[in-house]
Amino acid sequence: MSIKELLSGCGIELTAEQESKLTTEFPKQFKPAEVYNADVQKHKTAAETYKAQLDEANKQIEQFKELNVEQIQQAANDWKTKYETAEADYQKKLAERDYEDAARAALSDVKFTSKAAERAFMAALKENPLQLKDGKLVGFDDVLDQAKADDPTAFASDKPAPKFTDPITGAPLPEVTKEAFAKMSYMEKLKIKTEQPEIYKGLVQK
Repeated sequence: MSIKELLSGCGIELTAEQESKLTTEFPKQFKPAEVYNADVQKHKTAAETYKAQLDEANKQIEQFKELNVEQIQQAANDWKTKYETAEADYQKKLAERDYEDAARAALSDVKFTSKAAERAFMAALKENPLQLKDGKLVGFDDVLDQAKADDPTAFASDKPAPKFTDPITGAPLPEVTKEAFAKMSYMEKLKIKTEQPEIYKGLVQK
């Protein structure tokens, strides 16, 4: 049954123009059934999603209610302590590295009579650290001078090694080593002791 027939049965007669508008324009004001049903389903799905999110939020709230505030605070403090300790250790290692680099740079021109003497001096610098400023150790020269005065045998002389000549030919002999020194006569050793006491101490040191 058409709309015109339906209305005619109700005693309402439509003109051709009214019938045309009623059958073409009026349906445009309403969504088709399938579109309407799709919208209903979309809103239903959204509502279900919001409800699920709300339920999850309520569960989280209940879990928070069960937590002990003091335990939460203690856990936060523990993590803070761990972080601060790790940061302090890192900064300490950086400072130690910078200090050692500065110490080795300062010792680059210092000549020791042995590796053991060098290690002992470095250990003393670490045990009684100097102030580090602009990459240099403040007061290093004073410490070095005092160490040379306390233990001169630990440092090699800045003077050139003694040159010896063959008593017969007058030709220069090789630089004196501990092995060569051990084979020298008493008078030759005495000559080194008299002329170069610091080198003599280095040669007799075991």
